[in-house]
Amino acid sequence: MKEYIRMLRVKEWIKFFIFIPIIGAIIAHATAFILCLVGIIFFCVIGYGFVINNYFDVELDKSNSKKVSQGKNPLSGGNVTKQGSCVLMSVLLLIPLVISYFLSLTGFIFTCLSIVCLTLYSVRHIRLKERFMLDILVHGLMFGLFPFLAGLTLAGGTVNVLILLIASLFVIISCESLLAHQIKDYHEDFGYSSTTVVRLGLSTGWAMLVFCVALSVVNLELIARSYAIGLTLNGAAFAYLIAYPLYTCRGEILTVVKPDKVTVVIERIMTILR
Repeated sequence: MKEYIRMLRVKEWIKFFIFIPIIGAIIAHATAFILCLVGIIFFCVIGYGFVINNYFDVELDKSNSKKVSQGKNPLSGGNVTKQGSCVLMSVLLLIPLVISYFLSLTGFIFTCLSIVCLTLYSVRHIRLKERFMLDILVHGLMFGLFPFLAGLTLAGGTVNVLILLIASLFVIISCESLLAHQIKDYHEDFGYSSTTVVRLGLSTGWAMLVFCVALSVVNLELIARSYAIGLTLNGAAFAYLIAYPLYTCRGEILTVVKPDKVTVVIERIMTILR
């Protein structure tokens, strides 16, 4: 049972992706009960996405000695079975589909769209995760756009221009999260997986990440002007948008930017200021 729970890879997404549909529900003024249901729905949906990713990555992960040693995929290590993984995926699909169907038809549709994208992202012969640029775009849809709109509509909210503007911010952040992940795993993926950053190279990957961060900041300021979110919330969101990629890629940044080089740059800046 412990190994099947590890198939969900909860630690990789519980701190971030689960909150996107919940934020949508909060904007729609959801009750505590509805918030809990939205949380359960997308805990299962996101968990399903990671299980099916492990399921179809099993042969690829077996050939990657580093992933085998780290035990990222219990299926490739023989700790769980394919049959058991299929049962787990069926349960993870049944729960959100049933609950969302009885909450809201529109929310049910957005939940289904999230599931479809998660499936096409990993399933054999389609594998959008290895399609040039589509991997990043679909990642933004299945973790950003559709979950946010699902959470909103499951709680009885309606979609309008301002809601779409907020949704687009989560799309950008979700695209950004995949770029950061691909940069972080570049050397691990090279020769094993055909991600966008592997194809374009690290330099271009970094440029795309910086562009996404800048775009998210512009999007945030447009939301702040339209929604009057307040200086405190605006500042906190701005700080998060900057801190998230820096924290995610901190190891890679430190290998490129040596502490002694940082000291030299700071000294030069201070000299100029004087």
